[in-house]
Amino acid sequence: MPESTIPISVEPYLTILQAAKALGIHPWALRRAAKAGTIPAYTLLNSRKLVRLSEVIAAINASKIGGENV
Repeated sequence: MPESTIPISVEPYLTILQAAKALGIHPWALRRAAKAGTIPAYTLLNSRKLVRLSEVIAAINASKIGGENV
């Protein structure tokens, strides 16, 4: 009896520069937000901060007046 596999979608981590370019915002805005804890940032194996684009977008939407964290 063959086992069925469920495909898992894994969101990649992006550097702050890559995420800023994808969103069209200045990298320093994301660096400040990561340092302040407004957006989650991860440090894996080195000192470079990494973010997930969906978490950055959720933080931006939540900070808007009347925005929702969708």
